[in-house]
Amino acid sequence: MTKPKKDKIIKSAIAVFAEKGFRESTLSDLAKKAGISEATLYNHFRNKEEILFSIPVGYMNDFMAKLEEQFTGIKNSEEKLRKFVWQLLWWSQKHQSIIKILLLEIQPHLHYGESEVHQLVRQIGNVLTDILNEGKSSGTFRAEVNPRIFRKFLIGTIDYLFLTRIALDRPFQPLDDYDSLADAFVAAIKSVPIPETVNIDQIEKKRERILLAAEDLLTKKSYVQISISEIAKNAGVAEGTIYEYFKNKEDVLFSLYENHMKDYCETFAAALHPEKTETKLKHVLWHFLSWAESQPRWAMIYLRDIIPNPRFYRSEKHKVMRNHVRELMQIFEEGRETGVFRIDLDPYLLRGLVFGPLHAMGYNWSSPSNDHKLDNDLDDLYDLIFRAIKNPE
Repeated sequence: MTKPKKDKIIKSAIAVFAEKGFRESTLSDLAKKAGISEATLYNHFRNKEEILFSIPVGYMNDFMAKLEEQFTGIKNSEEKLRKFVWQLLWWSQKHQSIIKILLLEIQPHLHYGESEVHQLVRQIGNVLTDILNEGKSSGTFRAEVNPRIFRKFLIGTIDYLFLTRIALDRPFQPLDDYDSLADAFVAAIKSVPIPETVNIDQIEKKRERILLAAEDLLTKKSYVQISISEIAKNAGVAEGTIYEYFKNKEDVLFSLYENHMKDYCETFAAALHPEKTETKLKHVLWHFLSWAESQPRWAMIYLRDIIPNPRFYRSEKHKVMRNHVRELMQIFEEGRETGVFRIDLDPYLLRGLVFGPLHAMGYNWSSPSNDHKLDNDLDDLYDLIFRAIKNPE
């Protein structure tokens, strides 16, 4: 009879914690809901915290078993990834009370990192890593994708979507967004054909052909080793043609510098005052990561105590975040209008694809034992997000 009674206590705790929250609930509330005496609780659990951390264990083990069952017969890594996303959304939708407790009560808890729940979350993340590595081996997924960043990207996005809906008591049917999310996650890591290098013979303007030919030779030999005749031959022009555009070999070299410096200066100006939508997005990511890294103690408080607090979203102080989100959405709207970003993603999914991974990475990084530099992850994270939301056309 021990296990049925223990299961009954856990089911009662799910109902009580989901309604009142862990801190506001008492053991007396749990005993009353379970129809047992408070003393009986202590026959199965040492304290309220042990009950809290016991809630997801059986359900998460069930998730892993069902996931393995769903993978049976699937050889294609992309289909496995889509099935993983579907299973995670389906399971989370079916067990919304448990997800609410996990996101609002367990993950922000000081002892979460030492718990069995945390180990199970890591196991689920390892399944993602296995799918990614399998796809890399087959050439389906890009070899350079960072598994750690990809795990944060995918799971962080889904956690954010649930958290914001739960905190605001908004109805949420996550499977309605399955196709959009699965497409975005696949697009973020899928291999694409490598564009062919520019064929010098296809360049019509002779000056550009000469410069391209010279640059090509300079990647193979030093400046002193190449001659004007070699440049001419590589460019497919007469040697005399080079002197129509350049004084000598040195002029060719310095003209290469001039061309590349023009591009460098343009991109430098864009770094100071970004005009491209995708550059603005990268600045948003950089700003959050560098901000969190510069004040880790506050980042921990923000991510552990404020973000998972439903009352924060209903407070006057939440106005600051709403204004920030509005500015981010202006970047997305601009990108959609200019054809840079996909138009089939709802705005809240776009927010989730940015804030979810940022919050997940920041929360893990802000633990006292972490000495990893957060902004080292900027390029990997930006690459995943931009590929996920960019217009496939």
